[in-house]
Amino acid sequence: MTVNTPPEDGGIDLRGRLAGIPRNRLVEEVVARWDDVIRLEGEIANLRRRLREVELVTEDGVLESSRISQMEERLRVADSKIRKLEGSLVNEKSRRKSIEEDSSRLLELQEENSRLLRNEEELLLLVLDMEAEIDRLSK
Repeated sequence: MTVNTPPEDGGIDLRGRLAGIPRNRLVEEVVARWDDVIRLEGEIANLRRRLREVELVTEDGVLESSRISQMEERLRVADSKIRKLEGSLVNEKSRRKSIEEDSSRLLELQEENSRLLRNEEELLLLVLDMEAEIDRLSK
C-alpha cells in the first residue's frame, strides 16, 4: 500500500494506512506531493496569466478596429486641416507678393513724384529768373 493507492474502505482509516508506511518513505511522499502542488500552482498561475493575455489580445483585437477607425478619422480631419492651411498659405503668399509689388510701385511713384517736384522747383526758379531778367531789360 502507498499513499497514491486509496484503500477500498474509502479512506476511513487514514492513520492506520500512514502508520504502515515507513517514516522515510512517508516524508519522501509528502515532499514529492508538496513539490507537485507547488508545480501545479505555478502552472495554474502561468495558465491564468496566458488566459489573461489572450483575453487582452481579444479585447485589443476588438478594440483595435475601433482604434483604427478613430485614428483614420483623426487622419482625415488632420488632412483637411492641412489642406486648409496650405490654401491659407498660398493666399497669404500671393497677398504678400501683391503688397510687395504695390510697395515697390509706391516707392517708384514717390521717387518719380520727388523728381517731378525738384524739376518743378527748378523750372519755377528758372521762370522767376526769366521774369527778373525781363523786368531788368524792360527798364
